[in-house]
Amino acid sequence: MQLGCTYLIVKDMKRSIAFYEALLNMKADSRKIERWAQFTCGNTLALWNPEYDKELIRDNSDVSAHFNEEYLKYKSGNLTIYGNNVILNFNVADLNAEYERVKSLELGTVTEIFFINIVCPYYCFMLEDPDGNLIEITGHYQK
Repeated sequence: MQLGCTYLIVKDMKRSIAFYEALLNMKADSRKIERWAQFTCGNTLALWNPEYDKELIRDNSDVSAHFNEEYLKYKSGNLTIYGNNVILNFNVADLNAEYERVKSLELGTVTEIFFINIVCPYYCFMLEDPDGNLIEITGHYQK
């Protein structure tokens, strides 16, 4: 079994797409602006808005063209919880340069550079995406 994709559940697709396009310094590979966007950045990172499906189910009389009964039952009893469900770890060649680049994007609060030595020593910094998911960026660091 191989990991195919990591989904992040997001509320505001336009804001989240803009955030990840700036952070990753690339455009989304594909997008359905209100439901889905994905980036190929070592693996596939996908942004999914579950409210799109709920609205489609609520507003569309022919939902069978989009979903089967099992999915409809699942969505009717499923509560979506946003933020801090996952930590994305991105590895870069030059942590110092990436730190300055991300800070200059003004995407939100960026931590100082941390040193952590539990399993192995490494340096990183953290930030949050628009939905509160944590992002850790690691790489070669020079003091």
